[in-house]
Parts: sequence; C-alpha cells; structure tokens
Amino acid sequence: MHSPAKNTPVRPARAPSKQGFTLIELLMVIAVILILAGITFGIARGVQNAQARARAKADLAAISQAIEQFKSQYGDYPWHKQGEADTNKTLLYALTGRLVLADPNPNDTTNEIKAVIITDQDEIEKKPKFLDDTKFSTSSTGNETTNLLDPWGNPYIYWYKWDNSSGDWEVFGYHLYSTGPTGAAANTEIKTKIDLTTGVIDTGFRDVANAAGIIFTGE
Repeated sequence: MHSPAKNTPVRPARAPSKQGFTLIELLMVIAVILILAGITFGIARGVQNAQARARAKADLAAISQAIEQFKSQYGDYPWHKQGEADTNKTLLYALTGRLVLADPNPNDTTNEIKAVIITDQDEIEKKPKFLDDTKFSTSSTGNETTNLLDPWGNPYIYWYKWDNSSGDWEVFGYHLYSTGPTGAAANTEIKTKIDLTTGVIDTGFRDVANAAGIIFTGE
C-alpha cells in the first residue's frame, strides 16, 4: 500500500469570497442610471416637442387653405365682428358657415361690409364649409365648438380687420399663429407688440420673453 509522503505541506483552506457591491459602487451605479434616464427623458421630450411643432405647422397650413377658400367665396378674409369678445371664434365660425361677410345694408350710412354671425341652424347648414373641424382638437362652450386648438391645448390665434375699423388695416393679409408651448404667456406678450387695429407687428417682438415658441403660418 502506498502511503503519503512525509513532510507534505498542508495548504490552508481558502476563506469564502465576499459577494455584492460596496456602498460607493452602488452610488456610482445609481448615478449612471440617473444620467442615462435624464438623457433619455431629454431626447423623448425633444422628439415630442418636434412632433408638436410639426403638427402645428400642418394645422396652420390647412387653416390657411380654408381661409383662402373663404376669401374666394366672400371676397375677403374673415373679419372680426364688432363687440365679439372672443376674437378666436371668428376663425372657426367663418370656416364652418357660422360667420359670413354681408353686403352693406341700404339703410347703413357707413356703407361697409359687416361680419355677421348666423345663429339659425337651418341657415348654417346652407352655408359653405371650408374646414372639417372634427379633424382638429377643439374647445367648446356647452354644445357649441368655439376654438381650434394647437397641440399644446391653446387656441390658434387669428387677427384681421374689425368690421368697424376695416380701413385702418395696413398689413397685406392676416396674422395666424400658434402660441407654442408657452401658450397664454406668449399671447399676452405678442399683443403688446402688435397693433390690433392696423395689424403692424413690432419688428423686435421676437426679443421678448416667451416669443421664441410662436409659430406663424408659413414657417
């Protein structure tokens, strides 16, 4: 029988290795995850904003085409009706048969065309429609649709002549725009830069806060 050699050294048993991360390693992993999440969120937000702007431009192009059709029908772009508080309704009303430009009343000494809002549903049905508002986001009061909304949920803004000051409009054409992501804040500031009677916009309006996001038709 073979016996083990004498004086063979005995190797000590290895201590079991410790598994897991240290606190510093865990903090580093968490930091990397947060950085990657921030980058991903930023990219996603940028994509969403780009998509919203593209949608707004497409909407504005469709609205502009409808406005041109209104002009072909009535001889001018939709006017604002004197005394109408919500001027954005002018746009929707005109393009869906609820507002027309009427010839001067023979008894009207001003002899000016008027913007007339039609309330009789039978008469509305007879008027030409230039825009299918069901393809847009809209707001409503009761059962009445009142505004076309941009991708940020704000009304598209339309400015043109008022029927009591039509001769003062100095700009060729109309103003049509989305206030962009800043919404009401942008609209408040641009109204300080645009003369709502003459249509003239201060050339420095883009320098004011919140104006950078405004999207005009044709941009």
